[in-house]
Amino acid sequence: MGGFTYFSATVLVALAAWAYIPSWYQVTPGGRSGSNTLDAARLEILASYDKFYTNATEWDSPVQPAHDEANNKDAAERYFTLITDFFEYGWGDAFHMAPLKPGWSFLRSMGEVEKHFGQLIGLRPGARVADLGMGIGGPMRRLVEFTGSYITGVTICKYQVNRAKKITSELTEWNQERLSYTVGDYNELPAEIFPENAFDAAYFMESLSHAEDRTLPLSQAKKIVKPGHLVGGWQWMLKPSFNYSDSVHMDLKRGMEYGGGLRNLNKPEARHKEWNDAGMEVLLSYDMGDDFLQRGWVGWWIAVTQGHDLPSMLTSSYYGRRLTMATVRILEMVGIAEAGTYRTAQMLEHCGFSSATSGEMGIFTPAWVTIGIVPPDGQAVNQGPIATSPDGLNQILANHPYYHQVAGF
Repeated sequence: MGGFTYFSATVLVALAAWAYIPSWYQVTPGGRSGSNTLDAARLEILASYDKFYTNATEWDSPVQPAHDEANNKDAAERYFTLITDFFEYGWGDAFHMAPLKPGWSFLRSMGEVEKHFGQLIGLRPGARVADLGMGIGGPMRRLVEFTGSYITGVTICKYQVNRAKKITSELTEWNQERLSYTVGDYNELPAEIFPENAFDAAYFMESLSHAEDRTLPLSQAKKIVKPGHLVGGWQWMLKPSFNYSDSVHMDLKRGMEYGGGLRNLNKPEARHKEWNDAGMEVLLSYDMGDDFLQRGWVGWWIAVTQGHDLPSMLTSSYYGRRLTMATVRILEMVGIAEAGTYRTAQMLEHCGFSSATSGEMGIFTPAWVTIGIVPPDGQAVNQGPIATSPDGLNQILANHPYYHQVAGF
């Protein structure tokens, strides 16, 4: 009887491995029948990426990333080429974090918060909208379906555009005609695709913090959005309680930046200055994650600690990430996964651990929302009161002198 039980268990493990390994391989680079492949060996890309972060792989290091003249553009491109398939495996097609609703799935919760964000910046049927830092386009596809807007997305990463186009090719014509993807730098948008004063809104969904100086991409958003219209940022942000003099806080900041392809995470006041320097008045600045906690949702960090539902427990949670790391290590050792796949998982663990710990400590959020308005051409920024809730934003917009009130727009 014992031998039979042992034999049965062995067969079950073998069958599970037979089913699981090919499934996992489908989300590794080139695994989708060769439809999307890396442009260099993974180890080469890792070596190139690590150069942007001194002591990149070390914990307990006082060294912070040095200034980058390219505003982190090249590091972000290499980062997303490396991690896109890992993110899609662990998070689906939305590369962001969000509060989670008890009783709802992880993916449904994420999609609902995306809709909330879209409402804040006034997306509506027929509106022309720019997604600046689109990832593989998951949120913009849902916003198109929800609002009926026409959204043009841009990312520095060709690998992501290829994946977005592949996914969209399987959607209906109605969706396809409202979605457009392009490879480009949001620090200097291609004018033929993003002309001046042509968009009804623009947004950054967890993409803005990949720039060291947010003024440059924000200036581009201000340039392409019509005067009197809104620009939104769903951003990674150090909360007011973050202490720059605390070595633990700074180590967690460095872990998030290295593992997340980020640069120069700062606090809301410093971020407001970047929006003003880009030529926009800030109308709203608040932690959307905290706002949803008051509605009865749970914190975004649950997804990277214990997991919110079974799929997230197996992929993005603390133990899910360890399962992934163990799996890729074995696959790499036997030659199925490309060399450097395990190192990529380790790099992402810097971000997963650091962000989860910082979230539980209350010193960081990936869901800080800032909404700014584009003034009439030639008008200087006149910074007025800043709302700290969606209700407050609506009150400001109701009395704003040029919200949707600029002649010709």
